[in-house]
Amino acid sequence: MRVNEMCGKGLGFSEYTRFDRALHMILSRVNETDSEKISFDKASERVLSEDVDSNFDVPPFDRSAMDGFAVRAEDTFGADETEPKKLRVIGSIEIGTSSDIEVEEGEAVEIATGAPMPKGADATVMVEKTERRNDVLKVFEPVSPGRNLSPRGEDVEAGQTILKAGRKIRPSDIGMLCSTGNLEVKVRRRPKVGLAITGDELREPGEPLEKGEITESNSRTLGPAIERYGGISHRIGIVPDRIERIRAVFDSADQFDSLVLTGGSSVGEKDLVPDVISDLGELLFHGVAIRPGSPSSFGVVDDTPVFSLAGFPAASLIAFEMLVRPALRKMQGLKPRDFRICVEAELIRKINSKLGRRDVVRVKLEREGGRYSAEPVRVTGSSVLRSVTESNGIVVVPDNSEGFSRGSKINVFPLKL
Repeated sequence: MRVNEMCGKGLGFSEYTRFDRALHMILSRVNETDSEKISFDKASERVLSEDVDSNFDVPPFDRSAMDGFAVRAEDTFGADETEPKKLRVIGSIEIGTSSDIEVEEGEAVEIATGAPMPKGADATVMVEKTERRNDVLKVFEPVSPGRNLSPRGEDVEAGQTILKAGRKIRPSDIGMLCSTGNLEVKVRRRPKVGLAITGDELREPGEPLEKGEITESNSRTLGPAIERYGGISHRIGIVPDRIERIRAVFDSADQFDSLVLTGGSSVGEKDLVPDVISDLGELLFHGVAIRPGSPSSFGVVDDTPVFSLAGFPAASLIAFEMLVRPALRKMQGLKPRDFRICVEAELIRKINSKLGRRDVVRVKLEREGGRYSAEPVRVTGSSVLRSVTESNGIVVVPDNSEGFSRGSKINVFPLKL
């Protein structure tokens, strides 16, 4: 039986798939992308597909951590303000230079921060703890071996694993890659996502609108969302509500790692997308117990995962956040459900929900002193995009809850859509 035979056109959904079940089905049919080798300086925000080891020690030599004088530590023992130790200055070493100078008993070398330590020296005396006249140096404070120097390999040792597979590369990681000689790295290829928007009523931005027509905005919001979460968005364009035109979208399904369609996802006469998915491939579910975004469906055509999301802007964005985003993460080798920092806030107005349904409520989070408050922007209204733009967080009401009362302490997650 096809999934969409569980409901009739115009009769509504006879049942909804629970959110956790729907997400499990999605992730079971989504595969990681293959690997590609890229330059380290192009790797920011990409995900490593293999461990990275250091090619050499960092730093590659013992170096001074202070401006001062490189000495043999034992030559400073017992030094104080009244009886300083006297050493002979035999030279100087600047950062970025090398020297054949060797420090022997009773000798010191002037040295700059970051300069290589001369042979024989095992510590640096801070310049503030010395007094120099010509080649005679007075040391007023003793140092122990290893004091004020950075030993070779202090940061990273040759052969040490510096970054693990599955890590999204951060700016600091770029510096580590070049410092350790990893000028090329293997990363997961960014998923290519085809984005088609269905609807006879849709017109391109800037086109004049007749009665009953609206400007197409879903591709302009979902496209950047796909890019933000690591994918490459390919806008297929506006697709009329006709079987043959919708079927044509899938002619190029094998060119993409995933397809996302919005509109035509419910059970009305013009809601044709789930039928086409079922005819051409496999429809795993149609209708999810979330709000907004309940008409969402998912299937596979030519081994390509296909998401059919509601046409209403707010619903499509929330469904993307809850269903598509975890799939994009898995494709890149990341954990589908990433760790998110949440803020505990006091709820300004109550939130009602229904048992068995997961509500995603847009809220406005505010801080006063050390306390946070959250006010629902709008609980219903899947067509109202402004409810998303005016929000800075979401509250997820679990399936087993009927909501939260006013004054409740709730967890608010940042909303980046």
